[in-house]
Amino acid sequence: MYAKLDVSNNVEKYPYDLPDLRKDNPNVSFPISSLSSNDIRDKYKIVEVQNVIQPKEENKLVVEGTPTLDGSNWKQTWTLVDFSAEQRSNAVREARLNAYGSAETQLEFITENGLEAWQVKVAEIKAKYPKS
Repeated sequence: MYAKLDVSNNVEKYPYDLPDLRKDNPNVSFPISSLSSNDIRDKYKIVEVQNVIQPKEENKLVVEGTPTLDGSNWKQTWTLVDFSAEQRSNAVREARLNAYGSAETQLEFITENGLEAWQVKVAEIKAKYPKS
């Protein structure tokens, strides 16, 4: 991952990739491996951004921020944001749908285990992902 810096060494564009480099410099021919070259990155003020594992916290939305300079390395930044009521509702709905599985999966479960077993599983899913 890369970012383009402005004249003050602040992030101008992130993420930044080869199509961006070509668009910003239409009169220059760049090979596919251009961004792996330190010389090209230095000349066009492009920096490599190190991957940082996303934090995970229940009931929080993870949002990627602008990379920051940590010593001599640029790193990804992440922010945890509280879910809005609508986002929470959507997340619960999506989690439940994933847990239920497709209609085919549900029918197969009922066929193999019976309707009562399915009702127990549905209750477990609803308890695990309660509506607020």
